[in-house]
Amino acid sequence: MARDSFVFYRSFFEAISLMPPEVQAEVYPALVEYALNGKESKGLSDIAQGVFILVKPNIDASITRIENGKKFGKLGGRPTKKGNTASSAKLKADIPTPPTTYTLTLQQEIEQMKTDHTWNEPVCMQFHISADELAKRLDTFHNHCKCENDGKAHSNINDAKRHFCSWMRKAYTQVEHDSDTELPPPSYEFNGGFGGQDI
Repeated sequence: MARDSFVFYRSFFEAISLMPPEVQAEVYPALVEYALNGKESKGLSDIAQGVFILVKPNIDASITRIENGKKFGKLGGRPTKKGNTASSAKLKADIPTPPTTYTLTLQQEIEQMKTDHTWNEPVCMQFHISADELAKRLDTFHNHCKCENDGKAHSNINDAKRHFCSWMRKAYTQVEHDSDTELPPPSYEFNGGFGGQDI
């Protein structure tokens, strides 16, 4: 099979250029004849035959890659399946597109957060509060948003939930102690200092 081109690496050139000119004169035509026409030259000297045997697998591999590229398309890869574009367009048409506008008001966001049990249970656990306390804090958060943001709603409900949790971390940073548990009074006894001992 006749081909128009083949891959010839610099390493081939560098290795062959180290050989005597008469060997080079044998090797170059033998490699070109094999790569372009698929014919192996006969009667090569032992050195030229050794070089040919070393280079031949690389030429075969590059020819295989070129032929596979022609077989599977100019850029390579698997050919496209027939009818695939119509089915993918149908699948895209079946997927509902989410609404682009967010319509909840701040009050509706607070009410939705109060009734979203899959969200508010982990929040109660995280902040160690009861469901009633969470509802009170959501009302306080509502007032905070009305004062700070002029009552504007968030960009989406997840943004509102993140804002609430962030606000909770800042607004309730004081550690709450039980009234029964008191810290011990500080001790001002002298225990010896500056390397000295108590007498």
